[in-house]
Amino acid sequence: MSIMWMKNHAKWVIVVAAIIVAVGLLFMDRQGAYRSGFHGDYVGSVNGEELQTAAFQQELKIYIHNEELRTGKAPEGAQLAQIRSGLFENKVQSILIQKMFADYQLQASVEEKLEYLMNHPQEVAGSLRRYEGPDRVPVFLHDSTFDPTRFQNWMQQDSVYDRIGMRALEEQLTISMVPQLQLQQLLRSQVHRTDLEEAFNIEMKEDLGKIKFYQVSVDSFPVAAEQISEADLQAEFKANPDSFYFHDEAAQLNFVRLPILPSAKDSALMHDFAVELKERAKKGESFSEMAKSYSNDPGSADSGGRLGGFQPRTTWVPAFSDAAFALAPGEISDPVLTSFGYHIILLNAKKTEGTAEMADVSHILLKITAGTETTDSLTDFAEKVKNEAEQSNLETAANTHGLAVEKTGVFEKGSQLNFRSYLQGVQSFAFSAHEKKSKVSDVLQNDEGIYVFERGLRFDKGRDFDRARERIAQSLARKRQLDMARKEIEQVRSDIVSQDSKPVIGKATLDTTSLISAETFVPAFGFGSPDLLRCFHQKLDEWGPTRTTSNAAVIAKLVQSQPLTADERLSKARAAVAQGDMPLMSALWQQWAMDLPKTAKVENNLDMVYRN
Repeated sequence: MSIMWMKNHAKWVIVVAAIIVAVGLLFMDRQGAYRSGFHGDYVGSVNGEELQTAAFQQELKIYIHNEELRTGKAPEGAQLAQIRSGLFENKVQSILIQKMFADYQLQASVEEKLEYLMNHPQEVAGSLRRYEGPDRVPVFLHDSTFDPTRFQNWMQQDSVYDRIGMRALEEQLTISMVPQLQLQQLLRSQVHRTDLEEAFNIEMKEDLGKIKFYQVSVDSFPVAAEQISEADLQAEFKANPDSFYFHDEAAQLNFVRLPILPSAKDSALMHDFAVELKERAKKGESFSEMAKSYSNDPGSADSGGRLGGFQPRTTWVPAFSDAAFALAPGEISDPVLTSFGYHIILLNAKKTEGTAEMADVSHILLKITAGTETTDSLTDFAEKVKNEAEQSNLETAANTHGLAVEKTGVFEKGSQLNFRSYLQGVQSFAFSAHEKKSKVSDVLQNDEGIYVFERGLRFDKGRDFDRARERIAQSLARKRQLDMARKEIEQVRSDIVSQDSKPVIGKATLDTTSLISAETFVPAFGFGSPDLLRCFHQKLDEWGPTRTTSNAAVIAKLVQSQPLTADERLSKARAAVAQGDMPLMSALWQQWAMDLPKTAKVENNLDMVYRN
């Protein structure tokens, strides 16, 4: 059966395939339900309030549809998983914020809603456009012709508030928008910026200085985390317990991976299809249209397979170039195999520039992928390994079949593990209450491989030395690197003072800035560095003390200084305190909303619901 037959009978192939898939998914869903006791009716819960799967899926479909309209491509894989996760987090936040509205008895008055509408004409126009269509938006509300006087007069008419778009916006103002502004105001009242804090911020932004400095990078002194002794690790953990507190559960899993690689049969089938496409092109079918329909090269498919006009032979891999330059203009090659797959090449034109041959070619790329027969056989084999692992353990089962057992890194609940491409189901196996009794996972699959996981280490939230071990080792290794960098620059300090124009002294390298603020990024200091501001406070033309930043030891000389006066700084600080810090307030609200779910009991079943 050729691919062309499937194309010509696509309608019935799709119908039959859909029935088979639907029955298969129903069977898999029931199998998963019987195994875990979970039936997929809800994607999660917040303090016992369930988020129903059907409602969540409907919102997800709307978002995906809008994303496809915006980008021309529906999200998939890791991107789709991130969208689902983001939507779930927004739903959780919404439930908790609505609870806060009720607890604080926050309600939108008529006056507050009217004030909001008067001050946000763009949102009024957006709601009318969304619910009634672009043609229903008054001309004076368009961005290019906005007339504030006509808008205010229009808003005085009672009939305006009967419109669908206005009723929808008013409902949102009542339910969430105005109460949210009220809640933000409550949060703002908890923040008290002092003149001293604002004065420091103004110094960072507006005091200017120019420095020359020598730096010794920590990378000059490699220290492996494995070199840190157990005693030093334990001592650091005991001395700084709050630095190693973990807010979420974590796990480390053992796994085997069966890579999905195309078989010789898969390659032969793709070769046959490439021959079929060549014959169709020779019979007069448009090469350009076939490239748009079949080519797996996203860079050229949209342009009918064209590869950017005249190119020299060295542009492409040898097998491709040899085949392309052997053609006559208008001729089409036999299938050419490269590491990318099979190519059908059309030579559009050829010329010589100087001594270089140039060719203008188009191609259709057919990547060789594993067929269902290949993946099915791998899945059956993985199921056998899984069943044996359940009877003994994964290492024993893997050794029986000559497979290697690998370990994931320690990963937290909610974080994504990417095994070459996104893999659904790992989070559910590691953390879901419904799968705690299973020591071995279901067979999981992504584009790159088929996996079986086994439980390894499990960490609860809180302080845990074993979980913190790697972080402590890295921290101590970094401290030792900084200490060695500091000692190095102090050893050559006298040479720096006497020879401060040499580009390199020992391991120290020279650099110079222009007249900048302390918020500017400077190598060795980083962005917004208080250490850089301290350099601006040094005496002119004198080398200051050795400073250690996050990634270097530094010694600097202030070459030019342009600070604000004390009166200017104080005046600006007081004005900033009186005005308020809107970016800070916005950041405060965002951080509060992100942290809010940590105050609740949240159950996330996304990984299980969408596994299949």
